Amino acid sequence: MLMREGHPGYFAYVPGNSLYPSAIGDFLAAAFNPYALVNYACPAAVEMQHSLIRWVARLFGYPESCAGNLTSGGTVGNLIAMATARDAKKLQAKDYHRCVVYLSELTHDGIEKVLHTIGMGEAVIRKIPVTERFGMNPEKLAEAVEKDTQEGLIPFAIAATTGTTDVGSVDPIAKLADVAERHGVWLHVDACYGGFFVLCDSVKHLFKGVERADSFTCDPHKGLFVPFGAGLVLVRNWKQLLTSNRRTPVSTLQDRPSFSRHLNPEDLTFEQSTHFREFHTSSEFHTSSEFHTSGEFHTIREFRTSDEFHTSGEFHTSDEFHTSGEFHTLGEFHTSAVPGLFVLEPQLSIVLFRYEAGQQGGDVAEFNLRLLGQVCRDGQVFLASTTVLGQLYLRACVFAFRTHREHVDTLVSGLRNGLKELLG
Repeated sequence: MLMREGHPGYFAYVPGNSLYPSAIGDFLAAAFNPYALVNYACPAAVEMQHSLIRWVARLFGYPESCAGNLTSGGTVGNLIAMATARDAKKLQAKDYHRCVVYLSELTHDGIEKVLHTIGMGEAVIRKIPVTERFGMNPEKLAEAVEKDTQEGLIPFAIAATTGTTDVGSVDPIAKLADVAERHGVWLHVDACYGGFFVLCDSVKHLFKGVERADSFTCDPHKGLFVPFGAGLVLVRNWKQLLTSNRRTPVSTLQDRPSFSRHLNPEDLTFEQSTHFREFHTSSEFHTSSEFHTSGEFHTIREFRTSDEFHTSGEFHTSDEFHTSGEFHTLGEFHTSAVPGLFVLEPQLSIVLFRYEAGQQGGDVAEFNLRLLGQVCRDGQVFLASTTVLGQLYLRACVFAFRTHREHVDTLVSGLRNGLKELLG
């Protein structure tokens, strides 16, 4: 069975989307097949890529001193960021077992995966407790860093998240940045799911402090609704990213002269050949005639001025798109329409809930898994479950741009009907 992630009833995981202009962009990228990693080989492709990266950097307040690259997704972006951090800190393999990486209890396991890939699998993983809003606790973080320093360990990196995959919670980045700067620890922000909510005025304040991070990742193939295979990594100090990735000596292969002020993308990633990712990433922003090599997109002003996604004509307002803007979901879940349903208040577009009335002990988890099966049985909606801090919840992620209020109504109706079936 093929599950269509862009379906309006797809509420599981973090739904992928695919816009028509992006599909055309993907086709054109494959048809022309430019080598977009070296200026000399295809300066126009490199310019387009750098323009997209500059726009994202400005969106999050990153300084002009930053550099970045397009990746296949968040995992590769996180890998490049953590490898750059390792090299910037001049760590040696003999000390990896003393290096400490600080995660929250809800940090995506991809961070630990990339640490293994870059040879730092021996590093100490310190899981910091979260607050009542499920963000990393900055006081507990500071205590852990100070304790590790006193014990002769090396506080290496803090991996923060703006939009955890399980809960959709946002770490207090500004306060974490204070700790990082005070102790000389690398601060990385994973914004792969939640990053582009920065375009929404009602939650933009949650991203305060991201501009102070040493590195940052986000996924256009999530928040910009383009096909899978579009991630992005930024490093605040371009020299650190270059030093970590550039071949030495650079003349190992053919000469690569540059007639551009831009660095070769090949020198900002470990990859030496990639699909031309920029075209399918930003095709919904512009047509070729609308693209300006000065780094400005013809249609970006629509994102900046209206808090609406206009690009394909299929987007609803972003305040409907996420639950903190009084999205219809909350209004339904918190009323007597579904009595006995306990709901965690969301920050972005992920809602965790479970039925608790009359259930005791382990029966709560079992009952909610049965409820999940009932809701998904007729195929109108697709949900998943997750376990957070030892508690099982049903989880709805409202992220497909085709999802509108009537589809959320269908989900709520399915919950009501499922409970009737199970409770008699």
